[in-house]
Amino acid sequence: MAAESGRPQVGVGVIFVREAMVFLAKRHGAHGEDTWASAGGHLENGETLEECARREAMEELGVTVRDLRFLCVSNIIAYGKHYVDIEFIGDIDGQEPKLMEPEAFIDSGWYPLDALPEPVFHAMRYALESYRTGEHYYPGD
Repeated sequence: MAAESGRPQVGVGVIFVREAMVFLAKRHGAHGEDTWASAGGHLENGETLEECARREAMEELGVTVRDLRFLCVSNIIAYGKHYVDIEFIGDIDGQEPKLMEPEAFIDSGWYPLDALPEPVFHAMRYALESYRTGEHYYPGD
């Protein structure tokens, strides 16, 4: 584990936006508990960033991601952990995400980009800021 080795971990996430709405799920049982996020997790050895984003979306939300577009990279030191986080925006066409891991998420839905539930998970906050502004790098708070 990176925490044990004293090195940052690599996180990868993917957001889904549809008609000025973003899909969010409330995190449960992990760092950032009770914050709102999307699919994401640790990059596995030998896995590309895109493979990780697609795998996490399928495992956590039961959706197949077609096209992926890079959004941002962030240096996140929060929740007692340190991550280098890479975020994508993904195309899921008309699929409806569903919570596949009840131990990881407790609520979900589509929310207007200008009226998000709070608090938003750090990585998600940066991804949405990138989506709005076109910024691609966040050095951290």
